[in-house]
Amino acid sequence: MTDPVLSVQIPVRNGGDDFRTCLESLSGQDTGGSPWELVIVDDGSETPVEEDFGGCFTGPAEVRVIRLEGPGNRPAARNAAWKATRAPLSLLSDGDILFPEGILLRHLEAHEAGSRDVVMGARVNAWRQDATPWQRWFDSRAMGGRPAGAFPGRYFITGNLSMRTELLRSTGGFDTAIDRYGGEDTELGLRLEERGCAMHWEPSMEVLHLDAVTVRQHSRKMLEYGSSGLRYTLEKHGGAGGLLGSHWVKPLLAVPLSPATVAMRVVCLAALTPPVYRLALRWAERFGRPGFLFTYLSVGACLMGLKGVEADI
Repeated sequence: MTDPVLSVQIPVRNGGDDFRTCLESLSGQDTGGSPWELVIVDDGSETPVEEDFGGCFTGPAEVRVIRLEGPGNRPAARNAAWKATRAPLSLLSDGDILFPEGILLRHLEAHEAGSRDVVMGARVNAWRQDATPWQRWFDSRAMGGRPAGAFPGRYFITGNLSMRTELLRSTGGFDTAIDRYGGEDTELGLRLEERGCAMHWEPSMEVLHLDAVTVRQHSRKMLEYGSSGLRYTLEKHGGAGGLLGSHWVKPLLAVPLSPATVAMRVVCLAALTPPVYRLALRWAERFGRPGFLFTYLSVGACLMGLKGVEADI
């Protein structure tokens, strides 16, 4: 059998209807004759993936399922996928993604177009007719709304991202110490940036995000990320350049010191308290505006988690 050119890699734990839709959307992909494979890593699902979703993918690609036991570790699941592939390109995706027709071919063509180590497309949340203000705001974050071009490591986000498999091997891939929600992709992106890797953003390459997460659910995830993956990444990368405003929650008189810095830290002391946060969250849920409130809720939850603030949200 001819070795695949592209390996589509999906970690999944207890996948549901979204995962079925994901597999069905992959079934009709045309890669212009280039062989590809689908590697699914079952990250300790209660019912094994092969039993639950065995007939959902009907495409021409070779399919391999790798099962990991245990409570789940997303970085370990991603690493198991690229370690198993022979393909020179790895497309790092998720089980809640709908792949439009031709998207795999677009990734192949994007790598052929230039000396690119990483190619990242858009992951669209506000694609339904009843999309919420929150989902539209979410699509404007990170590289959202920016033209095609280079992107920094802090915006390295899996889901619609392909890269040279050799880079995963040479860097060791994802850091398995990040064993709670979020941040394993950002941490790898920072390492790739340090190596001088060529990372290209192509917003016209869109996939649809099926998980209709609410602003409250996202806030809970960000609180967890702040207390785990964000804290770990800042320690590992020497502060990571104030990632997500982390420099604003340093001690009041910590260096660098200026009147503006002290003033901002005072504001954060007041704003990053559970009562203020819960009030803002209720307002956002009810009225869906103003847009900057979503920024406060997302970043604020991360910073509260980083500070060790316990908040029932």
